[in-house]
Amino acid sequence: MYSHEIDIYFKEKKERSEKMIDYGIWRGVHSDDLGAWLKNFTSDKERFFAACILDWLVYRNDEHVVSMLYDLLTKHLHNQWRLDGNPLYNEEINPLIMAKSKWKDPGFRYVTAVTKKDKDTKSGYHIARYLNQKLEVSTNWNIKCSEIDGAYKNGIKTFIFADDIIGTGEQLNNVLCESGVGNYSDVFVYVAVCAAHEEGIRTIHKSFPRVRILYAELIPKDSSVFIQFPTDEMEFDNAEALKSWYINFMKKNGVDEAKSLGRGDLGLVYAFESNVPNDSLPLLYYENDKLKRLMQKRG
Repeated sequence: MYSHEIDIYFKEKKERSEKMIDYGIWRGVHSDDLGAWLKNFTSDKERFFAACILDWLVYRNDEHVVSMLYDLLTKHLHNQWRLDGNPLYNEEINPLIMAKSKWKDPGFRYVTAVTKKDKDTKSGYHIARYLNQKLEVSTNWNIKCSEIDGAYKNGIKTFIFADDIIGTGEQLNNVLCESGVGNYSDVFVYVAVCAAHEEGIRTIHKSFPRVRILYAELIPKDSSVFIQFPTDEMEFDNAEALKSWYINFMKKNGVDEAKSLGRGDLGLVYAFESNVPNDSLPLLYYENDKLKRLMQKRG
């Protein structure tokens, strides 16, 4: 690809991104941050790579997240109960409606998907707030992992772990292990997330084959930036050569290799208004005296 072609592509993706910000689709990202972030990239290869990142970025603002959760609870989970023969299934009343009542016990509990060691900025807390504040789920039916045994002894046999994303599956695996749900043979356990990576689903099912994983969006295992990138356009021999170039770019900007690829080396460019997942490239949010961020990592 020639330099003038890169300039055109770079300008095109910059203008598109500005529109996404102006229209509120990338709410939480500011035009000043976009401009500063783009200045991180100077060579043709760097500018082309940055333009590709903007082109492939999947950004879900808070309204998107609430919509995803609504679909999960009113359609996906409701239908899964039917398929499972869950005794809570009612053709006319979905799980969201059931959980809005403050007084009538719905017979299930939403479990905040965090461990004891997790900080209060973890995405599981954000999702719990969305459920309670945006979807009007009663806080009476929210519990912590440590409260599952008490709920079980009181007759609760259905537990729903809600979170924003499954990347490598490591976080949810830790939550499920700490919760102890694997100790009960007669419970229904569901994980409901906005997005789930195929690799993470496989990881969780390996440890917890009976857990049902529900998602609004599936992230294919071949969605890595390093797989999608047209390496021949920029004279890279293969994806590994591109990855080495990226690592060197991050090193040049003061980021060591251990922090440059994100958790699990998934190569994702997926972000939420309230959180940039650890599985996504730190290039989106990392900032130091050499590198400017595109968005703020809150989670």
